[in-house]
Amino acid sequence: MRLLVYLFLTTVAIITLVPLVYAFFASFKPSAEILTSGSQLFPTTWTLDNYVRAWEKGGFSQYLLNSVVVAAGVVGIDIFASSMLGYLLARRAVPFHRTIFAVMSFTLFVGVGTATLYPRLEIAQILGVDNLLGVILVELSGIGIIHVFLIRAFCESLPIELEEAGRLDGLGLFGVYSRLALPLMRPILATTGVLAFQEAWNNFQIPYVFTISDQELRTLVVGVFALRSTSEGTQAYDLMLAGAMLIVVPIVILFFVFQRFFIQGMTEGSVKG
Repeated sequence: MRLLVYLFLTTVAIITLVPLVYAFFASFKPSAEILTSGSQLFPTTWTLDNYVRAWEKGGFSQYLLNSVVVAAGVVGIDIFASSMLGYLLARRAVPFHRTIFAVMSFTLFVGVGTATLYPRLEIAQILGVDNLLGVILVELSGIGIIHVFLIRAFCESLPIELEEAGRLDGLGLFGVYSRLALPLMRPILATTGVLAFQEAWNNFQIPYVFTISDQELRTLVVGVFALRSTSEGTQAYDLMLAGAMLIVVPIVILFFVFQRFFIQGMTEGSVKG
């Protein structure tokens, strides 16, 4: 039975990794080689010209900076807000905590992201945040709830005796949260941080809508989409593959760096509580 499980997992891993490996090597192929020998895995002629042209022609230096700003903003605000609300709900320290939890649970089953995108853009324009700040705020509204749920479940498994000792030493609610509970949340915060980064880094729809009138605000994903064709109308597969690798590599590195905390946080945040 275990052999069958390993065989299944290996098959799934191969199916998942083969397209990424192919795209990685294809990103070093000239455009003509991609079109004429697409089934060949390794390039006959290795070149970095795809990355250089994507960086210069696509303006990827600015797009990379925009993506970093958006991802950092989403991760930072999400960790702060989700950890605080998740902790308060776990300790029942906020009024109407059951009602808040019930409303948040209900919103998980209502997929209104696309339907409410235009109204949110209109609101952002009225408030003057139809820019990267608006992208950050709108993306936060779509990912924060599930992170609050994970953190709440994790916090319910934390020993409350340590917090009670902190209150006896004169710590208030925020002091207990920031000095005692928050350091213990590192596994689940690493998990939600990776998830938030992945969502912000890979999101296409929201940055595309918010930056459609200002190319300087494009993120990497939107920039790669803009490279889908050349001025001659042909598909720019070489530039798109190079751009796609610039998007994928940071996610892969981040996951491997925080892999141990990610798995631990997902396990404890979803099972306990």
